[in-house]
Amino acid sequence: MSRILVTGSEGLIGAALCRKLEKKYKIVHYDLKLKKNILNKKQFKKNLVGCVGVIHLAGESRVPRGFKYPVRTIKNNVVGTGNILGSIKEIDPKIWCIYGSSREVYGEKKKKFKETDLLNPINVYATTKYASELLMRNFCRNYGIETFVVRFSNVYGGLNDHKDRVIPKFMIQAMNNRNITVDGGKQVFDFVHVDEATDGVVKLVHQIISKKIKTKTFLLVTGKGTNIMELAKKIIKITKSNSKIEIKKSRDYDVNYFIGDPSGSKKNLGWSAKISLESGLRLYFKQMKKIKL
Repeated sequence: MSRILVTGSEGLIGAALCRKLEKKYKIVHYDLKLKKNILNKKQFKKNLVGCVGVIHLAGESRVPRGFKYPVRTIKNNVVGTGNILGSIKEIDPKIWCIYGSSREVYGEKKKKFKETDLLNPINVYATTKYASELLMRNFCRNYGIETFVVRFSNVYGGLNDHKDRVIPKFMIQAMNNRNITVDGGKQVFDFVHVDEATDGVVKLVHQIISKKIKTKTFLLVTGKGTNIMELAKKIIKITKSNSKIEIKKSRDYDVNYFIGDPSGSKKNLGWSAKISLESGLRLYFKQMKKIKL
């Protein structure tokens, strides 16, 4: 049974991904919640021994924290990624690595982005993701390590998500009949359910293991954009809430528009998103009702 190390294994994407991969592979969980830190290279190398691959999802995952703690975010995301790639180089360059990147690397244009489009990060978090993508590319070119990049877009649907991210925040506010606070209100995003985002990664892992993959970068998106005000209204309707929408000032460092083109992942992975936002929100609401908010 192939042994795969997953960093950020206890997070929103990591936990869901590990549950799926454990059906076929031996998974090494690596997460700060388990007192395992990607900045501790000695510790990481010890856990890496015997692995055929790494799925790197750890590090700072949120734009506001990147804005508030820029140096810490650079250290966690860029130095952490360097530690992982350096460890692979030293232990066994035949170990492949998938990096969990973000749609934030594109910056903002009112178009459907493809994998091959120019990257233009506009905040610290996005810049660290871009820098890590470059490290992946250069460790592949310079040291022969097989690396891949998966760009996620507004993944939602897990109970272990950060409560101040947009969908959990709106859902909690609606379920408690509090005002839904919207920053700006003109944003348009491509929301992907965590079950489908992780299906894409699983398909990539299977193809790497079977030596069938040639493409290096994948964009896991629905191809459909949803306005943030429309999202708030959908959640109010689904939860049958008495909440009102309260518009606040937008944040200067945010990307306010992103829709991705899913055709590359459909062609190269055989992956496409099928869960509509409405259905995904209903599934999430059903989960949320089972816990104390």
